[in-house]
Amino acid sequence: MEKMASNLSEQIQNMMIPPLRELMGPSDAVNRLISEVSRVAKSDFTVVIFGETGTGKELVARAIHHASTRSMGPFVPVDCGAIPETLLESELFGHEKGAFTGAEHQKPGKFEAAKGGTLFLDEISNMPLGSQAKLLRVLQEKTLYRVGGTKPVNVDVRLLVASNKDLEAEVTSGSFRRDLLYRLNEFTIRIPPLRERKDDILYLANRFLDITNMELKKSVRGFSESALEALLTYHWPGNVRQLRSTIRRAVLLADEVITEEHLNLKGATSTDLPFTPQAQETSFNGLSLREIVRRSIIAVEREVLTQTLRKTSGNKAKAARLLQIDYKTIHSKVKKYGIKIGEEKGNI
Repeated sequence: MEKMASNLSEQIQNMMIPPLRELMGPSDAVNRLISEVSRVAKSDFTVVIFGETGTGKELVARAIHHASTRSMGPFVPVDCGAIPETLLESELFGHEKGAFTGAEHQKPGKFEAAKGGTLFLDEISNMPLGSQAKLLRVLQEKTLYRVGGTKPVNVDVRLLVASNKDLEAEVTSGSFRRDLLYRLNEFTIRIPPLRERKDDILYLANRFLDITNMELKKSVRGFSESALEALLTYHWPGNVRQLRSTIRRAVLLADEVITEEHLNLKGATSTDLPFTPQAQETSFNGLSLREIVRRSIIAVEREVLTQTLRKTSGNKAKAARLLQIDYKTIHSKVKKYGIKIGEEKGNI
């Protein structure tokens, strides 16, 4: 019986992994992400998912839920930044009839709606401090009280939370409770921004092209070389969400092939970031577009790491927080690029 349950769990995970790879891309970064999701999904740990806007935090949360033992239960997402502060506690914990003006009926909250399943709190850094205190109490005691209620309600949910802000920095600024962060942070997943996943950009662009062709009943064939270069060098501050919107608009405008003009990418690109003098003098004669872009990205990444480490006086942990990457990543990149960090301030 135990073996059957184990096999069923493994089958569920295998069903989850291909869609996540299909939706996010084939890069090594996504493969590492899938590995983390598969590992933590087996537990009932609370997970903090960090990532910039548009990187797919809810997508990862859903993947964890569907690969967990709670997959047959509901997945209930809540955007903490979209609910007014005065209504957030009622939304999460429910309320009793007459608890406040307009509360004409008893209403269960999202915790109760997610019973037996997963509750996903997106952008938790936007939660008011008062609500944070009540959330901490619910997590510790496994019971809640509806607004205006006196009878405890048992809580049976797995909690996943997401943030596009550094919660440690929010604690330092006084916007987030340290004790709540300690309680939530049983496992952390960081989703790299799209600009760090170059292998995923063209994959996703072609995927969005195919989807939009079907939607608009068009047959746009692909991208010109200048369009490909623009896609690979753009900084993508809005990440996958912005890429999707860009491709949809380009397919609408194009007839046969998407050009750089159809993409209309303006603003911060990777070429706006500082290059080293060595990178600027590099000759690209005879190299393919892919190799030119690869070398340019390496030059930019090394320069940004060097400047950030100078700014933090060689403190890699602080530099990792500024760049929104984990410590292991910055440590390996410093070693990879041979960046020497001296003892004196700014001596790298």
